[in-house]
Amino acid sequence: MLSLAIELFPEFFLFLGIDFFVALSLLTCMMDYFRREVAYLYEAAAIFGYVNLLMSRDFMSTWGEYMRFSYSFMYLALALVNVLGINAYLLVSKNSWGNAKVFASVITFPTILISGFFFSIYGKDTSELLTAVLLSAAMVLGIAIAFLVSPERIKRIFGKEVSF
Repeated sequence: MLSLAIELFPEFFLFLGIDFFVALSLLTCMMDYFRREVAYLYEAAAIFGYVNLLMSRDFMSTWGEYMRFSYSFMYLALALVNVLGINAYLLVSKNSWGNAKVFASVITFPTILISGFFFSIYGKDTSELLTAVLLSAAMVLGIAIAFLVSPERIKRIFGKEVSF
């Protein structure tokens, strides 16, 4: 069995969060549901990530790996919360079940899968079996949510009409 030793720096999660914010900026700019200022806010969040990266370069020797991991992971978590927030906004505020379902299938679940995959690689004591189980369980969960939850169930739960 081929064993690949991948050593990730904690700042990798900061880069991943920056990429997610840039992608959210492009997506909100292209979608008609959001005002133009939302895309600029996501661009500002990406620039904040770059500034954070430049500032942490000076403190890399004084801060330990746990401190660098904690702020990098918090930035990635903030990006993931924004991805989930856009998905919830499309579903609840705009009553657009079809667009929210497509956004969840194309954007939300892949970003969570990618983040979970790299987080499992960062943990040095994890096995390949744990990573495979994590990814397969997340894919099954995403497929189940996308196909099993119907607009009729949402209508029953919230008591209002859901459009496609």
